[in-house]
Amino acid sequence: MFWKLLCPILICTSLSITSCEQQFKVVPNQCPLQVSTPAAADQKIEKIICSNGLPLLIISDPNLPTSGAALLVKTGNNADPEEYPGMAHFTEHCVFLGNEKYPEVSGFPGFLSENNGVHNAFTYPNKTVFVFSVEHSAFSDALDQFVHLFINPKFRQEDLDREKYAVHQEFAAHPLSDGRRVHRIQQLVAPQGHPCARFGCGNASTLTPVTTEKMAEWFKLHYSPENMCAIAYTSAPLSKAKKQFSKIFSQIPRSKNYERQEPFLPSGDTSSLKNLYINQAIQPTSNLEIYWHIYESSHPIPLGCYKALAEVLRNESKNSLVSLLKNEQLITDLDVEFFRSSLNTGEFYISYELTEKGDKHYSQVIDSTFQYLRYIQEHGIPNYTLEEISTINALNYCYSSKSPLFDLLCKQIVSLGNEDLSTYPYHSLVYPKYSSEDESALLNLVSDPEQARFVLSSKNSEHWEEATQLHDPIFDMTYYVKALDGVQDYGKVQSLKPIALPKPNLFIPKEVTLPGVHLLKKQEFPFAPALSYQDDKLTLYHCEDHYYTAPKLSSQIRIRSPQISRSSPQFLVATELYCLAVNDQLLREYYPATQAGLSFTSALGGDGIDLRVSGYTTTVPALLNSILTSLPNLEISYETFLVYKKQLLELYQGALLNCPVRSGLDELASQVMKETYSNTTKLSALEKLSFSEFQAFASNLFNSVHLEVMVLGNLSEQQKKDYLEMLQVFTASRSSHATKPFYYELQSQEISEIHHDYPLTANGMLLLLQDKSSPSIQGKVCAEMLFEWLHHITFEELRTQQQLGYMVGARYREFASRPFGFLYIRSDAYSPEELLAKTSLFLNKVSASPEKFGISQEKFANIRKAYINKILEPEHSLDMMNSALFSLAFERPFVEFSTPDLKIAIAETLTYEEFLKYCQCFLSNELGTQTSVYIRGTQKTS
Repeated sequence: MFWKLLCPILICTSLSITSCEQQFKVVPNQCPLQVSTPAAADQKIEKIICSNGLPLLIISDPNLPTSGAALLVKTGNNADPEEYPGMAHFTEHCVFLGNEKYPEVSGFPGFLSENNGVHNAFTYPNKTVFVFSVEHSAFSDALDQFVHLFINPKFRQEDLDREKYAVHQEFAAHPLSDGRRVHRIQQLVAPQGHPCARFGCGNASTLTPVTTEKMAEWFKLHYSPENMCAIAYTSAPLSKAKKQFSKIFSQIPRSKNYERQEPFLPSGDTSSLKNLYINQAIQPTSNLEIYWHIYESSHPIPLGCYKALAEVLRNESKNSLVSLLKNEQLITDLDVEFFRSSLNTGEFYISYELTEKGDKHYSQVIDSTFQYLRYIQEHGIPNYTLEEISTINALNYCYSSKSPLFDLLCKQIVSLGNEDLSTYPYHSLVYPKYSSEDESALLNLVSDPEQARFVLSSKNSEHWEEATQLHDPIFDMTYYVKALDGVQDYGKVQSLKPIALPKPNLFIPKEVTLPGVHLLKKQEFPFAPALSYQDDKLTLYHCEDHYYTAPKLSSQIRIRSPQISRSSPQFLVATELYCLAVNDQLLREYYPATQAGLSFTSALGGDGIDLRVSGYTTTVPALLNSILTSLPNLEISYETFLVYKKQLLELYQGALLNCPVRSGLDELASQVMKETYSNTTKLSALEKLSFSEFQAFASNLFNSVHLEVMVLGNLSEQQKKDYLEMLQVFTASRSSHATKPFYYELQSQEISEIHHDYPLTANGMLLLLQDKSSPSIQGKVCAEMLFEWLHHITFEELRTQQQLGYMVGARYREFASRPFGFLYIRSDAYSPEELLAKTSLFLNKVSASPEKFGISQEKFANIRKAYINKILEPEHSLDMMNSALFSLAFERPFVEFSTPDLKIAIAETLTYEEFLKYCQCFLSNELGTQTSVYIRGTQKTS
């Protein structure tokens, strides 16, 4: 009898265990690295395989500012059907257009916007990535909506047809970008059948034939859980998270039609070798790309070998390739990159930014490159290079802290896609050693110029006078090709000055000590800077870190000088040219520091030079001391001055060309703010700047100074004393600059219209709204919350529904401590007048009845909660937070450290009725003048 009673219990228990096991399988964590910062002390990790085969990494941490997730599909545009170029990218767009459980178009982005959420998606040649982050309280609902993007998407034909137009608007910007044009040339000249030969973006022409059935068919071939991996960050306990998340992700059905991708086989097509392809550039800066398509065998070269070679090539130490080419005034920058384009193909790129001399003598740059590659081949990659890369990667991981979760997910999901879940992220950070055979195979390939491909981007018509003209109908662009005569001889004759490989990096910390600090309760803004020292030459604030708790330091120093005046653009362009020279010289001197967890830069800030130095607390002070010592001793020859001047001219010109909306914003700021100058004005001032004028400026720059300093991090009393003494040494021999600092102020005369000519074929508009009635904290709080909501409904109405353009949205800004906001559109289909008229009509409807656009009591409560949490638990990086604290201390008429807590207090008591009233007043221009910016591009020519 007892046995009969027990049997049902045993059977039920057995079924329960089986059901649990079917939900997920735990994967033992074989990564020996662990995050050690106090802020991550409660972080726990679980690795599981969901019941449908999807690998899932779960990170539980109660101290996370937000929660988030990412999913990677191991298929990209290299799997586009031949008849539908751009299908992978188009599918990435269309999964957001509704599914069986959540049929509303853009319902997921709308939910995120109400809960301090962001999202994005990216299509690569070999993968497609989806990422979002959101408030903790909304994460469970958001995750369910996110996962259902990949469960029975509707792909309704009317939605597809509308989204084709959005993809085309995105594509329309590509022919105006030299980077995209060069990439298109590389697609056109890639070997037949190579994954990089695909037109991955798609446009109206290639996507017009795509139907609901065709997209669903392609989706089922690739969007299956065994072809995916995912990451989820949550504040929930791990025991709860793994049960809940495994259940949610396991809902993604295994597709019966899933097809595993086959390797790409070499076609033997060598027609583009030994040629130079030329892009007729749009931007002023010339570029040269040397690259190799690599087909991997059954024993591929390990990633660490590529990483080590890339580090040797981009090193800027004495007698390196970069330093020699810069000394010859042939280049201003170099970058090296390796990425995989399919399961068995990879691409290795060396990219140069050329000077005017380098543009004329690009052949010398190519020859020097292969001389250096052959030198590496002869001497070998230093064996400490890979070890140093792995060491600093491991240090940065183990002492990592809070940073924008969205950005972190974007990086981590890509690396997870390339590594086994059990060891992740160990082999993505600490690269396995490669063999001498691996190194020889790679160096044999890249040291042979006959195996490389070459693309030059230039405005110099002399390059294509004797070249063959070609035309691409998709970009509707002309490009050129000519034979590289004597390509086989590149690098054979030693003509470079003494060449050297990088020496061991002395900046890598030998010892890292964790700060003994405790985390603050989440009841107020977690940063409280204190005045450490003040005299007529120096104002120093120090902020203890109880939030990031990393063994790191962020320092911002504004060196104010009477030479840097906002009264004329001439002083500002001289300052920016000086900073350009400083950054270049510092990089040459201290490049190894940048590879050891340290960063440094100088830039114009207010009426001074902002020097930012950050990194490990044990190494930052010595580096900063060296920089401050060398800063006033900068020597620039006439020839070098011309190089920097040309580089800065190109930066100003490039800023005018890069984007019509950004170009319009630059013009808007110059007309709304006092002593603020547009790139057009600065371009004119720089053209007039002579070498003698610059010399006079530079020689007197540090005669009289006042330093404004903010330091964020945990220092011992002795370290604080040493830091102060270092600053005092710098100011000791200099007189005091005691004038009132610069603060942004509004122009006295209001402007209702600005007409801005954009030099390329794209239109745009900006609509600036402002609250000039009272610069109260309450006004700022309401306006910030308003634009968090307004951005989503603007995008949904003007982009998704009306298809006015691809780049559409609304953003909050503060000018001169007053609340402003602007709506923006970039469009290739409508005139500025049409864009402004449609935007104004939309705003009138919103201001007349915000409730009809979804701002209910419940949504207001969600927005308010998200706003408060954003201040209590900021997602800024350490450096971003230090800059924000610096601004509160020095960029206002009064120190405003109390502002974040005041905003919290006001938001907590703000009512729905008060918020609604403010929104209606702000959007209907009752609080200030509206400024319309008409951005008019050039006429398209056939």
